[in-house]
Amino acid sequence: MTNNRYQMEAMFVLDAIVEKKHPYCAYDCVVDFHALANPLHARHSDQGGREIGAERGLRMLILQFVEDRSDREMKLFMRDNMAARRFCGFAATESTPDHSCFVALRKRLGTDGLMIIFDVMRAAMKEAGLIREIFTFVDASKLES
Repeated sequence: MTNNRYQMEAMFVLDAIVEKKHPYCAYDCVVDFHALANPLHARHSDQGGREIGAERGLRMLILQFVEDRSDREMKLFMRDNMAARRFCGFAATESTPDHSCFVALRKRLGTDGLMIIFDVMRAAMKEAGLIREIFTFVDASKLES
């Protein structure tokens, strides 16, 4: 069995394990991650460590933000969570990146790149009804007790 075939079979295992109603599956329906990864493609490098690809990296950064995880927590999350593996394109038996990968991805994107990506992601999710932005501010500084 070739390595590529083995990885494809390992991905099918994740498709069977992860429910189709999982929130990560909904992200794929509302966002074109390939197009959204373009800023990373332009800054793509195969030098240093194992390269994971621009789209995979973008997906991991988005999950890191959504799940509110540190770089080291995200490393463990990617290793242990099957839905995260499937969403980011890692097979069930494939090794996931080290915590230093997240730092490198953020550096490649820069602040402006991150802001654009998260604005596009937020707008698409809001339009699809996956998130709501409701904020109520109450200024109590003038209330007398």
